[in-house]
Amino acid sequence: MEELFYLLIAAVVLLVPVGSFLGFLAFLQKSKLTSRIDELAREVAELRAGGAVSIPVDEEREDAQVPGQAKEGVEPVPVETVAAFEVPPEPDLGNLQPKAAMATGVDQSESLESRLLAALKANWMVWLGALSVSLAGIFMVSHSISAGLIGPLQQLLLAVLTGCALHTGAEYLRRRHKGSDQVFAALAGGGSVTLYAALLAGVHHYGLIGPLAALTGLAIVSLATMVLALVHGPLLAIMGLSGAYLVPLLVGGEGGSAAFVLSYSTVITLSSLLLMNYVYRPWLWYGTLAGAGLWWLLVAMAGGNSLAIACYLPVLFLLFSSLPGGDRLASERRREAMGAVLVAWGLSIGWQPVEDPVFLAWTLILPFAILVPQSRQGLWYLPWAAVLATVAGWLVFSGSGYSDTLFVPLVADFHSNYLLYLMVAAVVVVLAGLWQWRTQLQSRRWPSLVLVSPVIWFTLGWLLIEGGEASGPWALMALLGAGVYGALAWLMQRHQDYRSGLVWAILAAHGCYSLAIVMWLQNASLTLALSAQFVSLVWLGRRYQAPELFLVLKALMAIVVARLTFNPWLQEYGSEQHWSFWTYGGTALFAAMATWLARGLPVRPWLEAVSLHLLVLFLGAELRYWLYNGDIFVHEYGLVEAAINTLLWGALSVVYVHRARVAGSLVWLYRMLAMVLLVMSSLSYLVVVLVHNPWWAAGVIGDTPVFNMLLLGFGAPVVLALVNSQFSDLVPRRWFLCVALGAFGLFTLLEIRQLWQGSQMLIGSGMTEGELYTYSVVGMLYAIIAILWSTRNGSLLLHKSGMILLGLVIGKIFLIDMAGLQGLWRVAAFMGLGLALLGLAWMYRKTSAPRGSGESPPDTEYI
Repeated sequence: MEELFYLLIAAVVLLVPVGSFLGFLAFLQKSKLTSRIDELAREVAELRAGGAVSIPVDEEREDAQVPGQAKEGVEPVPVETVAAFEVPPEPDLGNLQPKAAMATGVDQSESLESRLLAALKANWMVWLGALSVSLAGIFMVSHSISAGLIGPLQQLLLAVLTGCALHTGAEYLRRRHKGSDQVFAALAGGGSVTLYAALLAGVHHYGLIGPLAALTGLAIVSLATMVLALVHGPLLAIMGLSGAYLVPLLVGGEGGSAAFVLSYSTVITLSSLLLMNYVYRPWLWYGTLAGAGLWWLLVAMAGGNSLAIACYLPVLFLLFSSLPGGDRLASERRREAMGAVLVAWGLSIGWQPVEDPVFLAWTLILPFAILVPQSRQGLWYLPWAAVLATVAGWLVFSGSGYSDTLFVPLVADFHSNYLLYLMVAAVVVVLAGLWQWRTQLQSRRWPSLVLVSPVIWFTLGWLLIEGGEASGPWALMALLGAGVYGALAWLMQRHQDYRSGLVWAILAAHGCYSLAIVMWLQNASLTLALSAQFVSLVWLGRRYQAPELFLVLKALMAIVVARLTFNPWLQEYGSEQHWSFWTYGGTALFAAMATWLARGLPVRPWLEAVSLHLLVLFLGAELRYWLYNGDIFVHEYGLVEAAINTLLWGALSVVYVHRARVAGSLVWLYRMLAMVLLVMSSLSYLVVVLVHNPWWAAGVIGDTPVFNMLLLGFGAPVVLALVNSQFSDLVPRRWFLCVALGAFGLFTLLEIRQLWQGSQMLIGSGMTEGELYTYSVVGMLYAIIAILWSTRNGSLLLHKSGMILLGLVIGKIFLIDMAGLQGLWRVAAFMGLGLALLGLAWMYRKTSAPRGSGESPPDTEYI
């Protein structure tokens, strides 16, 4: 212990003289520079008097650079006050003193690094001396506490006298030299830091000062420091601000309560903001914000201080919203500070201890956020931001890490207190919002807060008390709330002054209705009940000319469509009831009814697209229901599942192409989704063709000709490709037509195979003569129809396809079909083929000749 004592004594003995000596050297250097500046000023005055040159000089800047000279009729002290803070707006340490910049020749146009380096070269001795004096004061208090050299009262008095002596010396030197200097500011800053440390030690360690007296003393020191900063310059402000926030960490101690520490931080913040009423600097603003946030974070991380934090943050919010006053602070800076306080508010609620939460105190910031003047001006979103930050904090508080539940309900012992808190919060928000609404009757943000926020508080109560589970009493209260909001909407429609709240009352009524069905119904019935609001929202929007309701309608449609689209991965339903019919079908029916009601409204294209989407989902769900015997979301992947996915994704791709055509915004999103769905459908079809093809993959196809699983897996994609060819926004139309021709040919081959082989279609099982000839006959018919149809309609692609098919069929007949024929059968076969070709040629020339002329077109028309 003695070694530590001697070490600290030596440190104090060395630091104080060294710091003083360095400060004295800097003072001598400053004196020389000041003399040189005075000489230059006299030369300029002589040149002006002689009329040799006219140099316009800004009077305030001249006074700032030559503090020793005062203009005639002006007192020196105001000149020094202005000169002390006459610096560029950049928070640049290199330009804190114009005199230093001039003395060292710093070019203001240089980069930030160059200016910092130049400022460091010019002022390093002053800064080191200031740091040494400050640390000496802190170490004096800290060491005297740990070593017990003298009594507590003597230690406290010694620290206070040291701080006062440093301030007195700084003021004496400033008055003697008739101007401020960084050396004097460093001495005053060390005195302030020493006084901070002494008063804090008097509370935490000595117990000689009560918390109220200590706060009063700290407030006096802080205010005096900021006032003196107007005279001594920015260095004192920097030392006073940083020292005030950091001294408690350096002094240490276990006796300080969270309430005292946060009160101390409030005093320092208030003093700094009051200083900015006179002189604003960005570094001073951000330093104040960082220091106040630092002490919030430290206290919040310590835990168990919810009440102190709930009182501290509203005071900070009020201070940052009102100080500095006037136009000294840009709205962006104030927005950053108030937003940071609201974020801290939400985090503080979420970080509460689960076993001992605070309730009513978390309403304190709500009236401040609603009633501050900024909420009626540029920062109009502050009231809603405060409400949503509070709600988010409670959701974080009740969040669960378990996979089977999203929110953990509060313990039953807290239910009554939490319900009381919710009612108080709702009343506070409604009354404060009504007060603002009366002053701005035409504004819509206040009725939104007054009418919608109670629904949010009600939802929060259900989540934290019931854990989001179904509850009859809560559903009944939600229905009653919907009725109340409906009555309010009827009254507002009759009073012109309050018509701005009509839309919000309608929205709140729909919100209560949605909550009621969520709290009461589950799974399939929930989606159907939500979709019933399609009709009511369209009717009300048309009836009251309220386009805002259509935004809510779009959001509701997105929720319903997403829920039905992702049902296979989100929900599990039993197969006892035919729920897909009345859920998917009923939802599509409500969308169709809303589309019919929206005649002439701009929202109609949206409703049409949603109706198509829901219709596709309904058909897909019904198809699964009948194919899987009621088990719609069976977990297997075969020919049936791949075929259904091909059709479903392809049809949805068409729907999103249509939505991209009619949408006024988000066109890029709908086109991207359409392309993704088209690629998924194409890949699914390739799986059907390559993996689940009955030529080499065994499966249940069915014994009925045509109407079997081949129709779903290989025939329906032909129709899908033809439909997509009419929506060629993503892929050229010719590509879809080629896919349709190829898919139709494959479907025909498979159907012929199934006709002769039944469900056992493996290609290794052989082929009968009847099947072999059927391929030729059907191929010849297809070729004839294609050629004739293309000739009549001028389709070059179809004509070439028919000619290619005809060539393949003729080759097959010559090389394969007639290879085993003998005698009259061969004669008959060749005769039939020749007559067929001659008949085709005659029909081709007949149909392709121009009307009213007997001429035939050249043979190369389509070749």
